[in-house]
Amino acid sequence: MTNNNSITFGQLEKKYKTFRSQIPRRIAMSAENFFKRNFQVQGFVDQPFKKWPERKNPKDKGRAILVKSGKSRRAIKPLKITEKVVVVGVGEHIPYAALHNSGGKIKVTSKMRRFFWAKYMETQDEYYKSLALTKKQYLTMPKRQFIGESKALYVALDRMIARQLEKALQ
Repeated sequence: MTNNNSITFGQLEKKYKTFRSQIPRRIAMSAENFFKRNFQVQGFVDQPFKKWPERKNPKDKGRAILVKSGKSRRAIKPLKITEKVVVVGVGEHIPYAALHNSGGKIKVTSKMRRFFWAKYMETQDEYYKSLALTKKQYLTMPKRQFIGESKALYVALDRMIARQLEKALQ
């Protein structure tokens, strides 16, 4: 007596190959959405959650951190997808993204001082005046990580892969 629900080994192998070819793209899509979500929650989702430091400019207090034009968030894309490697990141066309992600110091140049002075003349905002007249040689950018290794991402990917494998082998 044969069971109508049974599948042959060849059919199972074909389903598994289809799963293996599709899963890197799904992993990349999940990771991309995960990293973009960090802009919505204003911090890096990990275990534990790491909230971004507030901005110092009082004029922009209501605006979301790291979001002015949305360029950094839109630039998060899969950079490399192979069967063994998936890389999601920000391309080199957004040079300030790496500085925001890891934090660091920026050398204050005369061009920056002129820019801050022009902004002060335009807005009469004391914040820009203080930046233009600062004696500091470097400005410190706080770390506001939005891309990186995350335990929460790995847990979400494990669940997604298990669900997709179960669905593929049905």
